[in-house]
Amino acid sequence: MTDKTRSVPEPQESKQQCHVILAGNLVAKPEIRYRANPVVPIAEFVIATNHSWFDKKSNSFKDWTSYHQCHFEGQNVEQHFLFADKGQLIMLHGALATSKSQSKDVIQVESLSVLGKGVHNGVNQLICNATVDSEIKLVKTENNVSLAEFTVTINEPGFSEANHHFKGQKIQRLVHLWGKTAEYFAKKAQLHQQVLIEGSVSYVGNNKKQQFIEAKKVIICPTK
Repeated sequence: MTDKTRSVPEPQESKQQCHVILAGNLVAKPEIRYRANPVVPIAEFVIATNHSWFDKKSNSFKDWTSYHQCHFEGQNVEQHFLFADKGQLIMLHGALATSKSQSKDVIQVESLSVLGKGVHNGVNQLICNATVDSEIKLVKTENNVSLAEFTVTINEPGFSEANHHFKGQKIQRLVHLWGKTAEYFAKKAQLHQQVLIEGSVSYVGNNKKQQFIEAKKVIICPTK
């Protein structure tokens, strides 16, 4: 009797969810290009979202505009963008991504709606589960507010329209968390811990447009 050894498949890394919802105005008319074999329409465009907050020092409201580089591919590109123009209001659902060919951070669009024209205050929401992959740096600002700064890795599934399969992308992003929540998180969180983050997409102030996550809430997930 011959023993047959069955090969045991290697355990796969679990995928993590990243959901980004943006609503803002097109900065310019989107340009559509096509990739061959198979032919897939692709649009790269920028939308602007606006955020207002009350500044206690100046006793007035201030505005901040974020410009999001977006990548959208698939047969719905032509349907939405053949007649889209600068200034139109766009609502989209997508995920954080990094374009390896262009070395820049983008929003990978999964679904999109063109809503019409008119200036919009903007929607910028993010929720994801991720892995802490750096030590947590806790500092005090000039106004004596606590800031926790750390990086996370998100192991996204990702979908390729061209290849019709999930190919995935592991991305790393800096996270900022403020106030008492930051102090609590810095005490309790550990390296390689799973976390659930709620916040918005922001950008480092340089020409590379590097994304980071401005967190409103970070929940430490229980270990299995």
